[in-house]
Amino acid sequence: MNSLTTRQKKALETREKLLKTSLELFNKHGFEHVSVEQITKACKVSKGTFYTHFPSKYDVILEKFEELDSFYSTVEKKIDQTLPASEKILLLYKEQMVYLSTVVGKDLLRTVYTAAMTNQVEQNHYLISPQRKIFQIINSYIHEGIQQGEFVNDLQANQMQHIIQRCMRANVYDWLIHNEEFDLVTEMAHFTAVVLNGMKAQPSK
Repeated sequence: MNSLTTRQKKALETREKLLKTSLELFNKHGFEHVSVEQITKACKVSKGTFYTHFPSKYDVILEKFEELDSFYSTVEKKIDQTLPASEKILLLYKEQMVYLSTVVGKDLLRTVYTAAMTNQVEQNHYLISPQRKIFQIINSYIHEGIQQGEFVNDLQANQMQHIIQRCMRANVYDWLIHNEEFDLVTEMAHFTAVVLNGMKAQPSK
């Protein structure tokens, strides 16, 4: 494999600096209150350099979040495929909540959620995109649960997916606005289990 040229290494370093500085400024001042000009001044580069690497400041958030989503592929491989679909979903969410609370942290997630609510973001933004790996995994579990008779068949799979997705966003949002007494992993497990139980098919009498 060919090694990177000096110019390519410099470009990667600049990109990483823009990414790191942008996130730091977003965390400190709030996503809406940070301009591309502020980011480039802090990095001592031109606006043109910023736009060479990122189409918009929201794309900085997307890049970081897409990195986080790669984590779910690793989790999926570790889950016992013989488990019922509902237990797979609970295990996936448990691993996600542990990762968010111990690795990602509140600062970055607050920035992500705040950015998603601004008018600078497209309606179908990445946070709710069906292309996200975690949603693809959940969707496969839902279809599996329906096929195996674990879940009711009077709800469409996409309706079930939307409901289960809301469990995640609701719990993460609650965690962000509560103090440290709010246990994200425990609350997520309880809330999602209640929702999943309501979707299960009742045994025949």
